[in-house]
Amino acid sequence: MSAVLSCLLAQFLLLSCVEEPNPVVTGGTKPTEGVVPGPSEEPGEDGPGEDGPGDQPSEDTPVPPSGADAVSYFSLHDPISDAGQFYLPDKGLEPQAHWTIVYAGTGYGNRNQPLTSAPVSEADLNSGLQGYLLMHSITGLVNRACENGTFPFGIWVEQGGLGYMTEKSTLGPEIGRQTAYELATKEYGTWNGKDVTVKQLFKGYVLTDLVNNPESANVAAVASHVYSSIIVDVLTEQWFKKAGYTMTYDARQKTLSDAFSEFKSKCDNSCLVLMPVSTGEHRDYVIKNNLFIVNLNRNYASGDCSNLSLYKNVLNWLKPCSQVLGWEQGVGEDVFVSPASQYGHMVLAADWSYNLAMTSHNFRQRQPSTLAKTINPRDIDYDAKAHYYSTFLTDGDNYQFIITDNFVNGYYGLSSAPKTKTAFELGTQSLIQLAPTRFKYLLETQPSAECTVMETFGGGYYYIDNFSTAGDAAANRKQNLKTVAARTAAHMRQHGIKVLHVMAKDLRSEKAKEALQAFVDANDQLEGITAVQYNPYNGGDGEVIWLRNKAGYDIPCITTRYMLWDGITTPSGVASSMQRRETSMPSHCTVVLHCWSTFQNKKSTDVAEILMGYLPDSFRNVSMQELIWRLRMAERPEQTKEYLSHIK
Repeated sequence: MSAVLSCLLAQFLLLSCVEEPNPVVTGGTKPTEGVVPGPSEEPGEDGPGEDGPGDQPSEDTPVPPSGADAVSYFSLHDPISDAGQFYLPDKGLEPQAHWTIVYAGTGYGNRNQPLTSAPVSEADLNSGLQGYLLMHSITGLVNRACENGTFPFGIWVEQGGLGYMTEKSTLGPEIGRQTAYELATKEYGTWNGKDVTVKQLFKGYVLTDLVNNPESANVAAVASHVYSSIIVDVLTEQWFKKAGYTMTYDARQKTLSDAFSEFKSKCDNSCLVLMPVSTGEHRDYVIKNNLFIVNLNRNYASGDCSNLSLYKNVLNWLKPCSQVLGWEQGVGEDVFVSPASQYGHMVLAADWSYNLAMTSHNFRQRQPSTLAKTINPRDIDYDAKAHYYSTFLTDGDNYQFIITDNFVNGYYGLSSAPKTKTAFELGTQSLIQLAPTRFKYLLETQPSAECTVMETFGGGYYYIDNFSTAGDAAANRKQNLKTVAARTAAHMRQHGIKVLHVMAKDLRSEKAKEALQAFVDANDQLEGITAVQYNPYNGGDGEVIWLRNKAGYDIPCITTRYMLWDGITTPSGVASSMQRRETSMPSHCTVVLHCWSTFQNKKSTDVAEILMGYLPDSFRNVSMQELIWRLRMAERPEQTKEYLSHIK
């Protein structure tokens, strides 16, 4: 998800080149120059959402000259501001310096395996799940104190990789490197004249029994922020008693249901963490932000879903349009994504990611002014005729994927990316809140302007057709759709992202079209939408849904026609199907590349290159942005020409 410009510098650099802004158009922010006027006449007979073209194409489609009122296409973005697009916890955490907390041994291999037998030696106190939860409870409590202004220093959990290390570089100097047990028990004196001892922040310990009641760990994560206490297990308790700690809460026999009954009034309901038992990730985020946490299974990956009913109650308790961070194991993703969507929330795959509190520190004030690379639609040769197609890569909504070096080195940075003009799904709206420097880096290293960055799903993983259809959210679906659409619009407009990517259970449903219209209504800089169906991804079969924006232009939502998915399709098979089905000239279709699939020992954009090799010269791969504009010119030529006359 280069160093981060300070908020003031970012805004001053951007605003210094901005002309007098026009009135607010949408998304709650002001455009840097003008807006493109709507069509001077109504489009043709077919209205938005109809299958047929809105106005009939002429024999040729020359790009009209720019009019006297034309604005620079690349100026069509909004200045950086807080326009209501942020929804993750942020009270301005800004550490003056930080401790790095280190885990026992050379890695984290046994971090989610509890120690199972006593006695536990002092050397083992920083190992196993017991040591990992201790580490995360200390980290969460210290970072909360730093954010609240009662302690000037924070804690970073040791983690490598460029995505993490560029964020770590924004945290000020490192005080030192210590284990969790050392930080919990030692006096450190002063550093630069200030006391850096952290144990003074802890009122005691919350007791777990990880072997006999794995769920006690998640109960303890909530109790930890309620009682300002570190998490200690029954097997390691003696060491903390010896260090002078006393128990503040006994979670050994508590269930998650008990925790919700006891503590929900003490939890912030603007965000939720969903994580399995027998894991430690994100407990620091729960504690630092006073959140609740849910596990569906009472035993790791068991598939029992014992807490599914409780999960729905918690979802109904959350504020509308909240983020659910994490994942569950041993059940299909739809088991927890669909309820979150129905209750009006967005899931973010982030279970194996780290340091969320620190990577997201003070993110509102660290917004980079970086713009996505785009092509000027005036530069397209619309007279050329071919079977046009565009490929795009899945799983960019997966935060833990796009923050890693693996994503850059094995996907985003492949030499085949610009050659194949592959578009990338990226959950940029979540990324810019959780890791602003990673967001800046990914936009700066975008493979080319023809590798379109598509904002994915609008804030997390949910289905636009069943979003906000259950519980208290059902009565407020229109408003909740408007909220997520306005957030998404503000974010996209400020960073010049022109294409939105969405998912639905049934792309042909009226509820899907209602949601699509909300996104189009919110953003008159939105050029097009791409869409996949949950199962199968190409369930829309390439159908184009037209939606009219408030400026009067028809915006296409292009559903996916073909998919490259190992075990389901092959590049040669997809190429054959394309040659059979794409008969009209020109034609326009999209192909989704499953990011985890390999063909001929190749993956990602290398697979798109394999597909190119199977197709004749009559097929031409273009960027997703170009495909959208070619479709608009083919099916809405008059209004598209008029739009082009207003830009330069």
